[in-house]
Amino acid sequence: MTRKVLRLFSAAVLLLCSCGSPPVIGGGAAGVQRFAVTLQGESIGYFQIDLTENGVDSLILREETVWDLCLMGTTRHVVMTLEARTDTTLNLSSLDFSLNDGSAVLSARTVRNGNTLVTTMSSAGRETEMTAEFEGDYLPAVTDLAVARMVWSEGDTVSFPSFDPASGTVSPAGIECVAIEDAVLLGDTVSATVLDISYMGTVTRVWVHDGQIIRELDEGLGMELSRVPPGQGGDVSSSRDLYDIFAVSSTSIAAPRTTGTRSYNLEGDIDWSQFTLAYPPVQDAEGCTVTVHTAVPDTILPFPAVVPAEYEQWLAAEPMIQVNDSSIARVADSLTAGCTDSWQAARAICGFVDAYVYNSPTVSLPSSVEVLESGRGDCNEHTVLFVALARAAGLPARTCAGIVYLDGSFGYHAWPLVWVGSWVPMDPTFGQPVADATHIILAEGSLESQYVITAVMGRLSVSEAAVPEI
Repeated sequence: MTRKVLRLFSAAVLLLCSCGSPPVIGGGAAGVQRFAVTLQGESIGYFQIDLTENGVDSLILREETVWDLCLMGTTRHVVMTLEARTDTTLNLSSLDFSLNDGSAVLSARTVRNGNTLVTTMSSAGRETEMTAEFEGDYLPAVTDLAVARMVWSEGDTVSFPSFDPASGTVSPAGIECVAIEDAVLLGDTVSATVLDISYMGTVTRVWVHDGQIIRELDEGLGMELSRVPPGQGGDVSSSRDLYDIFAVSSTSIAAPRTTGTRSYNLEGDIDWSQFTLAYPPVQDAEGCTVTVHTAVPDTILPFPAVVPAEYEQWLAAEPMIQVNDSSIARVADSLTAGCTDSWQAARAICGFVDAYVYNSPTVSLPSSVEVLESGRGDCNEHTVLFVALARAAGLPARTCAGIVYLDGSFGYHAWPLVWVGSWVPMDPTFGQPVADATHIILAEGSLESQYVITAVMGRLSVSEAAVPEI
């Protein structure tokens, strides 16, 4: 669920961009721009940009998102903040980012040194450092505000490498001017430039005028930011549960909690070329028809196992999977002490995570050390803790994101794959040593690789298909 909810921040999270040479920068005075945010037509909170001068040749950009979201019956007060220091063209120097949903806090600081971004991510008192490289000299701090200050003509296009402060990675973004039309800005009719910002398979339409953002619309999610006076406020709380809003339309699935082999048709106006749908041996794909295979492994290695070189990548630490943390290593060792085969070790870890992590909906980025300390979280927290413990124990493990059938429809979910001599899907959130055959993988890997799932939200439907003959 976490990654699905984080997609709601797409209009507020900075996309740090660069290009070979900066486009023409127009006007845009410093000041406050405030927005009311709606999801599927219902108010969920506010988003604010505050741009101030910092001497004669620099700016300080602050952004704050404050939302109250209902997730699986629990209301979460979510606050996301960002502060960037830039020159007068919004060319980035440094950036501080934080996300707090009342149960977990994540913060990150990014410093630019030429064409290198060094991000230090903090979670549960631990720090992880990562670097990202980009080309060119111009790196605007935020895409939407930067493009609002540019001079556009209909049909103009620009492409930037873009930095995501939540994951510390760089991905391309494209901007196209699709129209020049009249729009209402705080009661006045103005000539607005309409831009489409494409990023990680999603498109956000933005209306801008003279350095100001008028409106932003993510049609797939049904999320809209609309300009309001700076003083507008008040408590806003959504009564609609996000899990219900983003439930995936599907046919009824009989006996969904069983293992075995099942096939499904994935349908919708979706660019499937962005997706990898085949993950042998647990999932095959023929076009948009996927076949899921889940069963107790028939190949099981002794424990500790000798891991082939091609699987060593799934033993490594990641920014939010702190394999080398002493507390993670200590728990992994205690759980697997006395295990004689890899499947026994994997089941011991799965059983621990299932019993230890209290199911509590979160709207944050999952961190294995944070989960180990708090003992709380949803499917993402269960998964990152399992993967960290498995890797620390010497078992290759991968993070999967996709959909699972629950309560009459498919919903977005995360679970791990673990290698015990062959790959096996497990689900510590559901307490399943072998995940049931309604677990459909849409992406696997670290956070940035899973953003592609946002491209199917609001568009995907699923029907069960006949299992193909072998």
